[in-house]
Amino acid sequence: MSCDPVGGDPGVLSGGADETAREQVNSWLAAINPVTSHLVAERTSYSSQLIPVTPYVTVSCIEAFLRYPEAVARIAAAMSPEEIGAAARRPGCQADSVFLWGIANFFLIGRNVMAMVDPTLDSVQRTHTVLDFWARASHAYRGGPHLHAAEVGNRIEVLSPDMVTHLAAGARAVDDERRDRIRRANATIINHLFLLYFDTRVGHADTGPYRLEDGRTMIVRDFYRLGESDFSWSGVAAGVPFRNLTAALVLDPEVEVSITDYGTTISSPEDYLEHLSGFGLYTTDGVAPGGLPVPLSDQDLEATAAAAKVAQRQHYRDIVAMDRDERIACGAYVYFTFLRPFAEIAGVADEIDWTCPRDTPADLYPLVTTDMEPPERDPDVDVYPAYA
Repeated sequence: MSCDPVGGDPGVLSGGADETAREQVNSWLAAINPVTSHLVAERTSYSSQLIPVTPYVTVSCIEAFLRYPEAVARIAAAMSPEEIGAAARRPGCQADSVFLWGIANFFLIGRNVMAMVDPTLDSVQRTHTVLDFWARASHAYRGGPHLHAAEVGNRIEVLSPDMVTHLAAGARAVDDERRDRIRRANATIINHLFLLYFDTRVGHADTGPYRLEDGRTMIVRDFYRLGESDFSWSGVAAGVPFRNLTAALVLDPEVEVSITDYGTTISSPEDYLEHLSGFGLYTTDGVAPGGLPVPLSDQDLEATAAAAKVAQRQHYRDIVAMDRDERIACGAYVYFTFLRPFAEIAGVADEIDWTCPRDTPADLYPLVTTDMEPPERDPDVDVYPAYA
């Protein structure tokens, strides 16, 4: 029995499909709930004095709930979720594990919020549209029947053997002096991206671990949108010489590595960079999808870090000059556009309105953007309720 929307409307299913859709949606929710509960519990909390993070996350999730079904339907009409997920299995592509997580979870967080405001907006059909896209793209991206890295021991092994070989071949030996330079540049670039993405950690992400023939382990780290991009404020980073970088970090054999659905590396010993034995840097700028990333030098890494530091300083001053609603709008745009890389693969990004906020009710906005601590969540209650 088909669960496809009738006539392209993401909110309408054929009559006999409704119960099937409900069962499928509840099955997806059952898979999402424990993973999200664990990720949220493990994630280090962060409170910014400069940027109202919780308010902008809430706004972005309301926007996702109200607008993702239509946007997802448009993307899926242009390219199947399976094709999109498969196309994302390459360096430099931000349609990655954490962005997949965001598509499902931002919509569902928005569902939770709006259930307290207007429960009539919720429907199995709308949720099915979003989660069906997420599940099909996730299976294709992850290359198996699992929907999360957590289901396979926290592994995101999405790169082809040929790509792994290419990246490992360019990783040169690391001595103490080079290790220190890599460590400093890595920290500088991550700090730049953290602020550029308005105090969120999604500007870089890891995949792997990839076991090499010599017994060592490689982590592949992507740094996304380092320079000028669709972020309206990113002109401040116009001087950063590369838009995207990919780093191959080769670790000693004794290091045990796992990578969460957030694209975060967890290792034993904890300081895996102390056990870095090989490092290579690449860019995918100007490389066609499926092409091999272009090798770069340590000088390129240091030049990028230096430019990123300059951009970060100016960006901080720019944020200070913004009013609170401007900061909320920028942060909400970052989260709402987690869907954008998937639209870019499908070739329809320019056909979707990414303005954010746009549809959050005017009378609701001041309520969800006040400064307050989020309520304590009962760990024994599912994050996202099933449909009765």
